[in-house]
Formats: sequence, C-alpha cells, structure tokens
Amino acid sequence: MLDTVEITIPREPDFSIVAELVIGGIAARHDVTLEALDDLQLALGSLLEHAEADDGEVSVVLRVGDGAIDVSVGPVGERTVAELEGDPGETLGLRRLLDTTVDGATVSTRNGGAWVELRKGFAPAEPQA
Repeated sequence: MLDTVEITIPREPDFSIVAELVIGGIAARHDVTLEALDDLQLALGSLLEHAEADDGEVSVVLRVGDGAIDVSVGPVGERTVAELEGDPGETLGLRRLLDTTVDGATVSTRNGGAWVELRKGFAPAEPQA
C-alpha cells in the first residue's frame, strides 16, 4: 500500500514539528521501527532548519511504500544545494548528518526550484507480545 501526504508549512523553526508529527503518524500505520522513524525525523528537522529560500513556505511530500519512506522537501536555496552536492570533507554539516541518518539524499529540480529527496528503508517493526 502506498500512502502520499503533502503539507505546506511556514518556513519558521517552530513549524518543523508539524512535518515530524505527520511522518510519525504515517510511519505508525506502516509499522516503521522507532529507529528508522527517529533517523528520518532528525534528517527532516535538520533539513528544514537549513533549507533557506526566498518565500515564506516550504512543502514536504511524504510517500510510504513497502519497505521505504521517501520525503521531498522544497524549494530549498542555493546554500543547501551547494552543501549537499559538495564534498562533506571533515566538517559536521548537513551532508554528513543526512549520510548517517537516511539511505539517500539527492537534489532534484521541480517547478523551477531545487528540492531535496530523502529515502529511508525500513523493515516492519516486530509485533510486541
């Protein structure tokens, strides 16, 4: 079963929790492990903090299918694109954080702007006895 949810939120730090709550709710319906959910929420929260742009809104598109969650965030600004497409080097920046929390983080172009695509694979959580 494939679920898709799209939200648009103000580009203010206090609103990133809304996107994280939506991911948590959808993930619960698909028996995503807490470890995978925590990783994805950390990645999304960090990206939303970092994803500057000219207007005051950011969209988050969440797709959950068998064994993977895909999250698209955009539009993002040039600073975010440069950091994600550059060599992470030794710095502890956004690129390194995404590399350690999600299975894939790529930049794409959509509707004339840059978007970041996150992918996190998961095995369904074991039922509790």
